[in-house]
Amino acid sequence: MDADAIIRIVYLIGISSFAVSGVLAAARAHLDFFGALLVGLLCAVGGGTLRETLLGNTPVYWMHDPVILATVLSVAIAAFVLVRFVVIPRWLLELTDIAGLAIVSVIGAKAAIAADATPLAVFILAVLTGVTGEIIRDLLVAQSPPTLLVREIYAAASFAGAVMYWVLHVAGIGDLTATVVAVLTIATIRVLAIWRGWHLPKARLRVQPNSGIADEL
Repeated sequence: MDADAIIRIVYLIGISSFAVSGVLAAARAHLDFFGALLVGLLCAVGGGTLRETLLGNTPVYWMHDPVILATVLSVAIAAFVLVRFVVIPRWLLELTDIAGLAIVSVIGAKAAIAADATPLAVFILAVLTGVTGEIIRDLLVAQSPPTLLVREIYAAASFAGAVMYWVLHVAGIGDLTATVVAVLTIATIRVLAIWRGWHLPKARLRVQPNSGIADEL
């Protein structure tokens, strides 16, 4: 099996992980079967769709690749059936989320580099690819603010993995090796962030009391 085939399998694992994450979120929100499938699908391909649209690659990849939709929908259906009969451990929820973020972010970086995007654009598109699906998922299940915006280091892990992939790519490291290292970078950061409770500084707005326009007049 060549490197391209392995990377494609890894990609299918990544979007499948996000599909499971979407179905689990839908189950917590008590959505019906088709609602759960929709959330799973959008969580899986939402980030890639945004990336490809920004890059001008339309129609987007999953519209002409039957394997992607078949895989995502099959996994989503299996997850929907499974959660009705099995208690899902917390660590499995985190694992699907970590796998999805790590793999999809790196695939986003790969696609941006292939489109000759600037380095900063590569990093941004990788993060958008990694986190957009989860934002869509949380909006659909009325989770506000989206969990990735208030949880342990998340988007920053995606950014770090994209930087790692770009550095290895520029250094001429083989694509499969660069992909594996970048995926492991994101996954390691996420695991450590969850284990150690790491957070980046949160935005805080300090407003002086009674400092409105009316008080200045």
